[in-house]
Amino acid sequence: MGCDCICADTATCSDSPALLIFLSTISLTISKMPKIRIRKISVGLKRLILFAIAAFVFSLFTGILITNNSNQAANAQMTDTPTSLDPSTSVTDTISQITSKPLYTHSTWGYEVSDLATGEALLSQTNNTMFVTGSILKAYSTAAALAAYTPDYRFQTPVYGIGAIQDGVLTGNLVLVASGDFSFGLRDQADGTLAFNSLPEVDHNYADTGLPGPVLLKDSDPLAALNQLAAQVQAAGIREVQGDVIIDDRLFETFDGWPDGSIAPIWVNENVLDITVTPAGQQVTVDWRPQTAAYSVRAGDIQIVPAGGETQLNAELVQPGVVQISGQVAADANPLQIWQIPNPADFARTAFIQALARAGITVSAIATGANPTNLLPPAATYSEAQKLAEHTSPPLSEFTKVILKVSYNRAADLMVCLVAVQNGDRDCPAGIAPVITTITQLGVSQNSTFMFDGAGSDERDRTTPTDMTTFLRAVAQQPYGVAFREGLPILGVDGTLATNQKGSPAAGKVQAKTGSRIHGTPDDRLLITGLTHIGYIEAESGRQLVSAVMLRDVPVASPDEIFAADGDLGALEAAVQQGF
Repeated sequence: MGCDCICADTATCSDSPALLIFLSTISLTISKMPKIRIRKISVGLKRLILFAIAAFVFSLFTGILITNNSNQAANAQMTDTPTSLDPSTSVTDTISQITSKPLYTHSTWGYEVSDLATGEALLSQTNNTMFVTGSILKAYSTAAALAAYTPDYRFQTPVYGIGAIQDGVLTGNLVLVASGDFSFGLRDQADGTLAFNSLPEVDHNYADTGLPGPVLLKDSDPLAALNQLAAQVQAAGIREVQGDVIIDDRLFETFDGWPDGSIAPIWVNENVLDITVTPAGQQVTVDWRPQTAAYSVRAGDIQIVPAGGETQLNAELVQPGVVQISGQVAADANPLQIWQIPNPADFARTAFIQALARAGITVSAIATGANPTNLLPPAATYSEAQKLAEHTSPPLSEFTKVILKVSYNRAADLMVCLVAVQNGDRDCPAGIAPVITTITQLGVSQNSTFMFDGAGSDERDRTTPTDMTTFLRAVAQQPYGVAFREGLPILGVDGTLATNQKGSPAAGKVQAKTGSRIHGTPDDRLLITGLTHIGYIEAESGRQLVSAVMLRDVPVASPDEIFAADGDLGALEAAVQQGF
């Protein structure tokens, strides 16, 4: 995955649980939370990875960043001397101490720090070399969506009655037209914002990590929008539907060709089941949401291990409509797990029919089963007179904020699909070209930036430090520049950076997106192919800076070295913030 997490087998991990032991190859992505799926690996590597994940998560939760080890003297020769045009001596000294560690003898550092207003380059090294992006690619996809739709754009999800209405009876079909609203009530707040978790509370989309941290959003209701729409239909005078309920998901073709799972026009609970397992003695209770007639969840073979032990759960579809969760759970744990819904439109239809029933509206059609798209009217033939209800979302700027704050992969991919739609195409991959056009107009070079998805989950994604700082400066001048910057995680304050450098002088002064890629090798070693941070820095002097720090090809022999490397990127940013 291109998220700030660890993810093995990136082609499939986001739509199946983590910690499926027995992996043939490992592809890992780190920065925010470990997310792991493992098949066919040695016991030694398995233990190494799991310990690395636990240690890295601990560092995120506690705010402790290991920037060096006592046995690693900073005495290796620099392979590429940094260019320093106007920094204080302390900044260059700190950078040299970080980048010259023996850990990076065979690695490549690239960075560029520039003045936001003038573009003056203050620090640079290997800044025109391409690096694997990881999740910083989300900066490109979210900016392109903001440019295409504007920050104030709101998703409108209407419901139409197609047929004759007499005495409260609709003889015909009720159609909900999907708009690409990934929150669809789940994150919606009364003040017009969208809610998100900040570390140490982890977003529910990462609940298949098998590790502590993922929690449900406080006071969230996955069926909120459907219940609101059903109430509006009832208020419009409808008490019975003699026909069917249909989800019109023709906004774009549902796409599952990117690593993080299916991207659809309709989203209910972000198209996952949230599953909780609670041990009680030698028994477990299983609960899930949203509960609909589409799926039930049952406990399979779940072993309860002593308190403090490892929790490892796997959810899978074992028969139509039945999801089974199995594995092991620590006696003192209450883990959250997710299972990604494979048929979003079918699921939404069932959930909406049941919401209508709760509102006192009967539907003659059976609630479960396939979404009957063959009954849809021709596209774009709906009239205002047929509209019975409509859900209006918070502004798009709130959606891009969630994507950047929690590093939400599928939602970042959705932005590419929506850019495709805005450019007259219903195929998600067709959105990549206009995203590239947008960032090229902002100064990014087509010769050094390559994009294969919207989340940074493809190992082929590339960009350079110069491309990123050029982009960041140009975005700041756009009408959507404020919305973009406000969406970035804030060091030591919120999102994926909430616990990073918390309490340090640099906390609250750096707004940055992070990303990383890590792979296991056949001979039980680990290789960091990319660690990246990009964003805005308010320097100690008040000077506004843009920064891009990238690192590639770091062989690591111990768990300490994994998060020590990530900590070194943060230490470099903190040095810049304090030194200018």
